[in-house]
Amino acid sequence: MCKSGRAGHLLQIFVRRELIDKYVYPAFPYGVPDNKRNPLGEYLSRGGQKSGQVRITVNPDVFLRASCVRMFVYSADPTFHANRCKFQAKLRDLLDDILDSDNSRAKAAKGIFGGKLPSWWSSEDQTDASKMSKKRYLMPDFS
Repeated sequence: MCKSGRAGHLLQIFVRRELIDKYVYPAFPYGVPDNKRNPLGEYLSRGGQKSGQVRITVNPDVFLRASCVRMFVYSADPTFHANRCKFQAKLRDLLDDILDSDNSRAKAAKGIFGGKLPSWWSSEDQTDASKMSKKRYLMPDFS
């Protein structure tokens, strides 16, 4: 239990609109497809209030590109939330020993992609590339 007594986390996943129908489907609880809201992109484009669940297929080709998917995490406990960046920095430091070279990053990526790297993949450190200014959050194109 956290000190504040405010347990809970929120993960927001934003997928580019043109990728919605390929990687996201409308669903009822437990993942049963909701065909009344399919195709989802068309449903979301219509006016009015939206409700319901979706399921997202987590394809590394899409989720490893900041230009396709953005994820944001929030915690109800303010201390936990305030320390999230420190935790992530420590985790990155631990992983640096494993992923500190182009060769080691390529080896890890080959494991993710089933042995063959996609044409868009690059071994350079993506930490800075994934950062966005507040102004860019409001722009429709994350590329």
